[in-house]
Amino acid sequence: MVNNLLILQNKSVLFAEDDVVMREQTAEILEMMFQKVYTAKDGEEAYAIYEDEKPDLIITDIKMPKIDGLKLIKKIRKHDYKTPIILLTSFNDYTMLINAANLSVDGYLIKPIQLEQLTLTICTSIQRIQKDLGLIQLGDELFYNIGTKETFYQGMLITLGAKEHELLELLVQKRHLVVSKEEIAKQLWPLDPICDSAIKNLILRLRKKLGDDMVISIRGLGYRLNIGNISDTALGT
Repeated sequence: MVNNLLILQNKSVLFAEDDVVMREQTAEILEMMFQKVYTAKDGEEAYAIYEDEKPDLIITDIKMPKIDGLKLIKKIRKHDYKTPIILLTSFNDYTMLINAANLSVDGYLIKPIQLEQLTLTICTSIQRIQKDLGLIQLGDELFYNIGTKETFYQGMLITLGAKEHELLELLVQKRHLVVSKEEIAKQLWPLDPICDSAIKNLILRLRKKLGDDMVISIRGLGYRLNIGNISDTALGT
């Protein structure tokens, strides 16, 4: 679940709910997960926001004024089956849920929304498009987000210096290859001559923050990330 939550930090969500209190309270929770949260008070407003902003995830109540949740989903699914959609329902909405069965809904939430269930449903729904989201697993609970260019361990952001970040980005880009000292020098210091000791010190600083075994030295050739096939699994390739 951690890797999916990290993905959300670079994504947007549209939350459609006609109840003002619930809309505002849920939006506050979503703002802790997503980079951008759009809210709508009815299906008509929700569809207009969807067309303008193209959110990465949609959460919509099943009963709303003007255009209800089912009609909203039908309009979206006429041309968009990629965007995950979660339907928000009450216990007495089961008849309407039957009509939602063929609308390719990715998840359901029962009111009142519980935080744990909200998080689990969002993470499950986003898995369908996870392979396109650019999250690379470097190690156990260690992730690099290509979209935000940030590194996380156990959900916490790891602060890297400018050159440390540039080096990690280079190693991630060429994660299945050995990167020579010459290439590192050329990419990180294109205008200045640099000695081997400066590169070695930079490698040591990166290892200190990511783990001693994260960057491997290949004698006479250069360096590479010690991630094996983990990154392929994380990207879904």
